[in-house]
Amino acid sequence: MASVSGARGLFAGAVIAAAAFFAAPTTAFAHGGVMLEQDECVLRIGPNTMHFIGYQRAGEEAEFCEDIAKTGPTVIALTAVSPDLRDMAIGIRVVKDVGEEKEKANLDAITVAYIEPKVYRNGTMSFEHDFKDAGHYVGIVTVRDDLGNEWVSRFPFSVGLYTFWGMLEYILYAVGFVSLVGLMWWTLRANAKKKPATGDAIA
Repeated sequence: MASVSGARGLFAGAVIAAAAFFAAPTTAFAHGGVMLEQDECVLRIGPNTMHFIGYQRAGEEAEFCEDIAKTGPTVIALTAVSPDLRDMAIGIRVVKDVGEEKEKANLDAITVAYIEPKVYRNGTMSFEHDFKDAGHYVGIVTVRDDLGNEWVSRFPFSVGLYTFWGMLEYILYAVGFVSLVGLMWWTLRANAKKKPATGDAIA
């Protein structure tokens, strides 16, 4: 009887732990300098942080951290989290992802959008760009203080490519969860079958 109770406890504990894992606030690295933290996209740049948000107005409005579902007009906004950033010039360049070596050799030719660094007293810099071609891109964010110090953060992202791969992570999570529950259920049933018969006469 103790073994069955123990198996049931193990099964219940596994289910609770798995549920807590999926329900817990996420802190996961995305591409490059952007990560998902407490359901917000955060960009690390030097010792400072920014909130990063992007969305498309056409069709169903959906925010993203890294991969854009489809081509078309896209709004990207950076909001200073660290107070020091409000006194710094913030700029961004979006380029086609051709590798850093080729990028340095021909930066202007692969640039698709460029916002020159400037100070935003409200702490938010935003712009809209019409991505006409699906593919891989890199966002290069630059912040510069009045002493000439400069910090740069890069974040690769894709446009119009993530339909399958963006869902693969969630599929793998679901498969893992179902496998865990199935294993615990199998252990419970196996232990139940091993339960000794009661009431047998002792010779």
